[in-house]
Amino acid sequence: MLTISPRRVASWMTLIAVALVLASLAGSFSTYVLGHPRLFGLVRLFNVNAEANLPSWYSSIALLVCSGLLALIARAKQQTSDRFTQSWRILAVIFLGLSVDELASIHELLTVPLQSTLDTKGLLFYAWILPYGALSGLLGLGYLRFLAHLPTATRHLFILAAILYIGGAIGIEMIGGQHASFYGEQNLEYAIITALEELLEMLGIVVFIYGLLSYMKRYIKAFQISIRDHHLEPAPEMALKR
Repeated sequence: MLTISPRRVASWMTLIAVALVLASLAGSFSTYVLGHPRLFGLVRLFNVNAEANLPSWYSSIALLVCSGLLALIARAKQQTSDRFTQSWRILAVIFLGLSVDELASIHELLTVPLQSTLDTKGLLFYAWILPYGALSGLLGLGYLRFLAHLPTATRHLFILAAILYIGGAIGIEMIGGQHASFYGEQNLEYAIITALEELLEMLGIVVFIYGLLSYMKRYIKAFQISIRDHHLEPAPEMALKR
């Protein structure tokens, strides 16, 4: 039997996220202040704004974990004929897509065609935020009833996770776009902005995983996995249909 502590998982993931961002900032300092842009490949390996490196792999795996946990919850909800089973299932698919997007940077492919079509500048320099922002808003509206049915603690964690993740992915990205449109991307200021963006995204994922694990500990008992947290009082076990 596997025993998991939501708090311990969140703590370790937070430490990893902070370490990756600090390593990226150190690489940016080496590049733009010390004049050493490679350092035997370590600068690119930890650059949070680069593809196919440690930060992107970490974020992709973390999003994949979210998808897996959501799928497990959806399976348990299906066994009890819960009316929000489909909502959990759709979220699992969305996070699977986000995991693939994080690894392949699919959203960035939209920037150039949208820039040339809409002539976006300033805060909208990275034009991919337009369709993704619209989809995020529609998803939020569509999930209002789902959020309302959740336990208060879980709802608050999910909302906080969304604020952190979307605030980083879209909000700070807009600030980065404003800076890049005037001063370009190859400077320390832009590197700091992107580091903040990635840190918020990573912390948003951490909060969401913590919320999912805590929810499973209290309300989902159908799996041969014991999820514990010494800081939480045990909740009554809910029987699920087989």
